Amino acid sequence: MKRIWGLLCLIGLTTYANAQEVKDVKLDWYGFVRNEFFIDSYKGLDAANETFYLVPLYVGKDANGEDINEQASSNLSALASRIGLRISGPEILGAKSSGNIEFDFGGIVKTEPTLFRIRHANMVLDWESSRLLVGQTWHPFWGGGAFPTVAGLNTGAPFQAFNRSPMVRYDMISGNWTVSGAAVYENQYTSKCFEASNFSTPNQAQRNGVMPELVWSTEYHHNGFTAGVGAQIKRIKPRMTVTGTEGKFKADEFLTSSGFMAYFKHKQDKLSVVAKGYCGQNMTHLTFLGGYGVATRDEATGEETYTNYNNYTTLLNVVYGKKWQVGALFGYGGNLGTTDPLYDDGSGKGIVTGLLPNVQNLARVSPHVALNVSKLRVVAEYELTIANYGVGAFDFSDGLYADKHQTMNNRFCVMMMYLF
Repeated sequence: MKRIWGLLCLIGLTTYANAQEVKDVKLDWYGFVRNEFFIDSYKGLDAANETFYLVPLYVGKDANGEDINEQASSNLSALASRIGLRISGPEILGAKSSGNIEFDFGGIVKTEPTLFRIRHANMVLDWESSRLLVGQTWHPFWGGGAFPTVAGLNTGAPFQAFNRSPMVRYDMISGNWTVSGAAVYENQYTSKCFEASNFSTPNQAQRNGVMPELVWSTEYHHNGFTAGVGAQIKRIKPRMTVTGTEGKFKADEFLTSSGFMAYFKHKQDKLSVVAKGYCGQNMTHLTFLGGYGVATRDEATGEETYTNYNNYTTLLNVVYGKKWQVGALFGYGGNLGTTDPLYDDGSGKGIVTGLLPNVQNLARVSPHVALNVSKLRVVAEYELTIANYGVGAFDFSDGLYADKHQTMNNRFCVMMMYLF
């Protein structure tokens, strides 16, 4: 109830500001009401009451040898609806000033199915040949305007980076080129740590690593053609304490990882084509599968060192049409294993954490057809996602498995969106 009153007060204040015609400030509301109905054939790793579906989640077989999560389910949800406010302000330090704040209802927790949350909250100073952004927005690996067009809320994840985070980003603009550097801190989309249950906030691994994630990117845009590349490096602290036979000690080991991306987009008249690729280490904060594990361990002190899993994804998205649209997404990704051998703790699986680091490879095909009439968009989509999980003997030399178990989800989704 308090969140509803807060939203009403915010609307009231901005409406009053508009009515008073505040000098040099323009407020522009936007958003949409979004409803989607979907049916799944396999329970998945997902978020937002299964609206945001990543991959089918394998948890094992029952006593009869049947796959436990091979279970049909369906839902109708409006929690992806959102509202936002764009702010155009006066000139500051010789730059055009602007801001953006945007909310939706997708901050799901078990006790509250529709949690009001911030998606974007940032301010921008825009000079003639440079731009400074401070606040929360899409991670630079989102790829600017080169992202897939699909019906699903996942927007192509886990083949497409999906992350909004607080950052300081500086863009240098010269003709058709934009070169950017950003210092990024995690918020809702986080790196995994071994002691997550001991903290009230999930981003402790990066916070205790002290250093922000550093991201560099370059984009070229001309005549409907866009191409970009990027690189990132981050440092986390997987544990605060370690325990060995001699007792409990303060941990002092960090893990550094890196990642790369490249993308291409061509948009002309009714045709849009996006091709994208990512390759990197422990990129779970970008909603990619992967993680890391313990490489060495001192039994006396419990002191550990860590090694990254290396993963890659690729995607191709083709869409044609305006009023009537047809399109499809094709995605494929794989697990290349750990950089260094893993420590054998006797469990037969190593000490690892992350976002399903036991998935060996995955694929998706999702064709759709859409109707766009004025402020209304209706999309019907079929999404086939396959994930092959590692089973059998575990190879400590690279963190992979001898055999695979295939899981498959068939999702049929109808999405209706009214924009304002």
